[in-house]
Amino acid sequence: MKVSSKTVLSYGVGSLGQNLIYILMISYLMLFYTDYFGLSPAVVGTLFLVARIWDAMIDPVIGVIVDNTKSRWGRFRPYLLFAPVIMAVLTVLCFLQPDISPTAKIIYASITYVLWGMCFGLVDVPYWAMTSAITEDSQERTKVITIPRVMAIIAGICVSVLTLPFVKATNSWVPVAAIYAVLCVGFFWITFYNVKEQVTVARNEKFSFKDAARLIGSNRPLLLVLLTLLIGDMTMNIRSAFSVYYFKYYLNAEHLFPVFSLASMLPILLGALLAPFVSKRLGKRTTAIIGNVGYGLAHVALFFVSKNIILLFALSGIGTLFFGIATITMSAMVADCVEYGEWKTGKRAEGTVFSSNTFRSKFADALGGAMGAYVLGAVGYIPNGTQTNTTMTWMHLFFTLIPGILMIISALPLMKYQLTEGVYAKILSEIKIRRTSHTSGFKNDIKAQ
Repeated sequence: MKVSSKTVLSYGVGSLGQNLIYILMISYLMLFYTDYFGLSPAVVGTLFLVARIWDAMIDPVIGVIVDNTKSRWGRFRPYLLFAPVIMAVLTVLCFLQPDISPTAKIIYASITYVLWGMCFGLVDVPYWAMTSAITEDSQERTKVITIPRVMAIIAGICVSVLTLPFVKATNSWVPVAAIYAVLCVGFFWITFYNVKEQVTVARNEKFSFKDAARLIGSNRPLLLVLLTLLIGDMTMNIRSAFSVYYFKYYLNAEHLFPVFSLASMLPILLGALLAPFVSKRLGKRTTAIIGNVGYGLAHVALFFVSKNIILLFALSGIGTLFFGIATITMSAMVADCVEYGEWKTGKRAEGTVFSSNTFRSKFADALGGAMGAYVLGAVGYIPNGTQTNTTMTWMHLFFTLIPGILMIISALPLMKYQLTEGVYAKILSEIKIRRTSHTSGFKNDIKAQ
């Protein structure tokens, strides 16, 4: 079934709103906490690590709650109506500067940030799980997922370009947080009103945590994709931790870092747009492998260009182009695992499948960010000082060769991924027959395990 352009665009603007807030938080909240609210970097680092691990643990719970939801709006849509409002309020609260004691500031920041993270999961899990309820057509699903990912990149560009000038103009973080928050709610409401859940499967019994564990544990294609994404996201977070230091100390070109950031994001956008066409021709598994390996090889090559700025920009752009292709394709592969789980266990659980991916994402963010900071300290980094040759060497390695090798390794689990387009079509045909006949038994004669 073809998905209309109105549905695709309406679904995509939800991601635009979500990522206006998300990128504001991940890009600028630490700066706000340290330079405006007066918290020490150690306190902020510990808060982020603990909060993100807690968020990751909460997401599977949210997934089960979503899978048990029954409403006149469907299983996922009610969360897009109410939860964005709460998240918007909490976003503004995170950027307030109450005149309180240092201890009270730590408590205030901890409470507001942890609540924000939990509410973000209450929006994030049902929003992405909804992709599997819009269509079961594998290629149409890739198209549906592509537009939100493109919107996320557009949001990243907007937040990167506009936020600091706006803060300087108003001398406050509250107005910019409020504007992003209002836009987020408005965009999610567009998604709510214009996107309907087309794929619905009646469930008489309650979906339990035991069911969720069984579904995830038996879903081999999902576990393989999650492992690839985990390694890849941790790699990206570690490299990001070194990027600004690399430009400041190794290249002595800190002024070029914003230009580099923008130049790296635009190829991701192009890669995201190319992903549906490439995956249609080559298949999702092959496309994802090529994307990860392509990113890895580009960064291995970066190791040898040293301080050639032109080649650095060119190879980084090539790498992020491949990354854009891979990340869109693997998002669609996660969605396909919903039907595999239904075929394997007899239970359809979009929330559980997608909450496993958000759990993986937040766990990778927590570990990757912390590892980047710990490694930076371990290699002898001196803040605002002269770095030793050893420190500079490790900065170069963690910006080029090490991420390249890790990203190539991340593609290895996909070699075992057997949920190809042909297998998916057979599984979808079988589960449609099963739904119609209301049978509860499973046929495991399709070799997709």
